[in-house]
Amino acid sequence: MKKTTTIAAAFLALAGLAASAQADDGRRGDRQGPRSVAHFEAADADANGEVTFEEFAEAINKRLVDADADGDGKMTVGEIAAAIERMRAERMAQRMVERFDTDGDGALTKAEVDSRQKKMFALLDRNDDGKIVRDEMPRRGDGRKGRHHGWR
Repeated sequence: MKKTTTIAAAFLALAGLAASAQADDGRRGDRQGPRSVAHFEAADADANGEVTFEEFAEAINKRLVDADADGDGKMTVGEIAAAIERMRAERMAQRMVERFDTDGDGALTKAEVDSRQKKMFALLDRNDDGKIVRDEMPRRGDGRKGRHHGWR
């Protein structure tokens, strides 16, 4: 059971890295998105353009280091789920800081958040009447990127 849990945790924790390190086999084409490049660069510890098994394993270990919350040498489903949620929350928080942090200090102030909210509201208030009505809300497929449809 312990071996299965460890293998499952490793698989889940670095599925993105494995996909980015995968050679072009015809399914992905020649595309490498920013995430793939970032995963590859993070794993390439010596920055020589190649990821060895040791580098690959170390990248996995970095992402799993906190999964064994109680330190008993086993990772339960609950511990793995908590670690995944923590990583997801940290990525979301990082993206938010990157978008809203206008002075580049790595932290958000109320003024920066307020400024971003005003900008988003102005973009949605298409007729500039100070109100947003349903017809002003972006529709699916209107050319905006991302799943937030204009809320970025």
